[in-house]
Amino acid sequence: MITGIHHFSIIVSSESSIAFYERLGFKESNRITRDYDTVVLLEGFGLELVMFIDPNHPKRHSDSECIGIRNLSLKVDDIQRISKEFECGPVMEDWFGKKYCVTSDPDGLPIEFHE
Repeated sequence: MITGIHHFSIIVSSESSIAFYERLGFKESNRITRDYDTVVLLEGFGLELVMFIDPNHPKRHSDSECIGIRNLSLKVDDIQRISKEFECGPVMEDWFGKKYCVTSDPDGLPIEFHE
């Protein structure tokens, strides 16, 4: 049976996305260069992100949500600080009264910070 989440994979267009996730506190643990892309493994907070750098993939449509992973939601201890540091939209409350805010990575993937 399932015992946890192994990793999340995200296709990104450039190194600026890697820098964004490093700003969040993830650390690069490995990098593999292939003929058609570069795979960067990042670790942090008990999570592993596998980033595929490939500027040739189609862009996300900013006017609608895509089928598939809707966002990456990360738990934070200070929603007000993170909201300012990552230029989030307004701090809101979820269905259970918990505070959260949303920003996007450089490729437009919504990143939700949840207190």
